[in-house]
Amino acid sequence: MKFNWGHAIILVIVTGVMGFLTLVFLSTREKIDMVTEDYYPKELQYDDQIKKIKNYNALVTKVKISSNGEINIHFPNDIADANGITGLIHFYRPSNKELDVEQEIQLNDDYAMTIPKTQFKNGKYEVIIEWQANNQAYLTKQDIYID
Repeated sequence: MKFNWGHAIILVIVTGVMGFLTLVFLSTREKIDMVTEDYYPKELQYDDQIKKIKNYNALVTKVKISSNGEINIHFPNDIADANGITGLIHFYRPSNKELDVEQEIQLNDDYAMTIPKTQFKNGKYEVIIEWQANNQAYLTKQDIYID
């Protein structure tokens, strides 16, 4: 039996189908994490987030985040006393939701909070701080790299 153009067409089609099936198989094994599981209710509250961000942008003194031997978060000391600031700090890891860390705000007398790096893996985190002071809500987001 001689190899002709009909055999070539069959070979191309079979190779294409095999390649397609390989890609389908590989894509089903890929882990996909959603940013949030309850995205629809959060989308309905997006106007509240915009208001909190505007409140934060109106502040004279901003939240400062530094990561040396540990993660230090300094809050503005001109809006409330240290006990009057409440909220939540979310360390969001885009590459793996299992590495996310949430921490309640517990400030010392210097309006600062220290978090040991031991609870984090090396890599990029988005720090999302949602907090309240003097009946005003604030939201800020900053990226940090932990090494």
